[in-house]
Amino acid sequence: MLEHIDWNDPVRHQYYERNSEFISQVAPLESCLDEDDPIQVMFTGPFESVRSVHKILQALPAAGQYSLAITEYESKNFSILDVISPACSKGTTLEEWARRRGIARDEVMAVGDNWNDHEMLEFAGYPVVMGNSVPELKSRGWPVTLTNDEAGLAAAIRTYAFGE
Repeated sequence: MLEHIDWNDPVRHQYYERNSEFISQVAPLESCLDEDDPIQVMFTGPFESVRSVHKILQALPAAGQYSLAITEYESKNFSILDVISPACSKGTTLEEWARRRGIARDEVMAVGDNWNDHEMLEFAGYPVVMGNSVPELKSRGWPVTLTNDEAGLAAAIRTYAFGE
C-alpha cells in the first residue's frame, strides 16, 4: 500500500513494474489500517529524506515499541527504513529458523550487504559480506565475496559452503 506512486520514478520504476500486482495506492494511507494490522511499514526515498524520518521516529515517545532497520544504497541515493517489532530482525529470525531445524549456529552461513543484515551476520557461524556492501560491514573482518552484479552470492556458496 502506497499513498502516492510515481510509476515513472527512475529509481523505483522497474521495482513497481515487477511487483505491480502486489502494489495498491490508498490515500490517505492510514485509511488502510482500519481492518488489519500492517505486516510491514517501510519508508523509502533519497538518503536525506529517509534519514530525517529515521530521526523523527527515534525521537517519538512510542519509539520503544518498535525497531528501525535502515538500508542505504549510496550509488542510487536510495534508502529503505523498515519499522519492525523490537524483537524482530534478520538475526533473530535466522536464529529461530536454525533452532527449529536443529542446525547449530556454526553450520549457518549468512550473506549480506547492508545495515539490516548486521544482526544476521553476527549470528551466523559463517558471515560473508557482499563486495558492494556498506564499508562498515566490510570493516568487521568477515570474508568478502564478489558484488551483486558479479554473482557474489553464488561465489560465496561455492567458496564457503562447497569449498571450491
